[in-house]
Amino acid sequence: MKIFKFTLITVFFSFLTYSCSSDDTSSGGGETELADQQNALEEDIIAVSTLESGIEIAGAIKNSGTPPQPNSDINLNVATSEFGAIQNTGFNLTFSTTETEVAGAYLQFTDTGNTAASSYFDIPVSSFNQARRTKVKSTTRSSFVKNNASLIDGDYQIDIDFDDTFPPGKFCGILCIYDSQNNISQPITICIEVEAWGGNASLLGTWIESDVSEDNDTTQVTCNNDSQINVPYDEIINEEVIATFSSNGSFEVNINEEYKMLDYLATAESCSAIYSDQITKDNHKEIGKWAYNEDDNTLSIVAFSFIDLLNPDESEEFPEGELLLQSAKVQLNGNTLVLTETYTEEGETFTEIITLTRK
Repeated sequence: MKIFKFTLITVFFSFLTYSCSSDDTSSGGGETELADQQNALEEDIIAVSTLESGIEIAGAIKNSGTPPQPNSDINLNVATSEFGAIQNTGFNLTFSTTETEVAGAYLQFTDTGNTAASSYFDIPVSSFNQARRTKVKSTTRSSFVKNNASLIDGDYQIDIDFDDTFPPGKFCGILCIYDSQNNISQPITICIEVEAWGGNASLLGTWIESDVSEDNDTTQVTCNNDSQINVPYDEIINEEVIATFSSNGSFEVNINEEYKMLDYLATAESCSAIYSDQITKDNHKEIGKWAYNEDDNTLSIVAFSFIDLLNPDESEEFPEGELLLQSAKVQLNGNTLVLTETYTEEGETFTEIITLTRK
């Protein structure tokens, strides 16, 4: 699963319209029924054979049999024993320890009836991820951000990837860590629910992001007289962000914007915001999937394609998916949709709010 670092420039996405004939799920009742069916898939028990063939962990060694037996009480903790996951993407298994010589982890998956896979993963510490946020492709300033909670001291993270046939449903896993002296911790059991695409008929339709221009980030400039001012990075001339959720879980983002970039030298000289005479244009769309978690009322989004409408050679495909939004709280009030994303960066908690209006 791809994870991204939050930067001063963030990305928003719109959603692919799903057209239906009059006798299919395009009616309100049919859409609700489809959402119920999608949510029901998440209760299925994922077969052991799927766990053996459909999961990958970069840098890990897959061994037949069961992991070595625990032989010590070295420290291992997980904040929660229940994890959410996304099709085509996977999930991040985050855990913590007070041990300073962690060398790796053993992880064996099971179905919810405790029937174990015939193999397990030996994951060296070099394959543990550090959570990060980064921009993907776009230069838009919209408030839709790519999410991942950063790790703090003592936290580790394993990136669990699914292949493109991995279904929605439930399964579990048994995790141990080991140190450089081959001391092996006592096991911890975790359970995972893989979200189905779609799942909330109330979100369907076309939306427009409200007050996009107000989300423009600022930067501090030191003037030639040694005073300091905060000014917007860009002077926005025109910006339009349109989003449409589809009932089959697809989405497409259309972003069309024009802006002028900050002239730092001229700004420092005048000690006021001065922008380039050149107008920069961005017109692109992102296509992917969305998933709704009905238990905690959250939305996640994965992109699979970036299409640059001005420079087609800059277009890009993401076969494994890029996680763009994870577990954003959903609040729907009439024709207004508010998505609230909370994340931690270097020990500090931030909140991003995305406001959409139904078109």
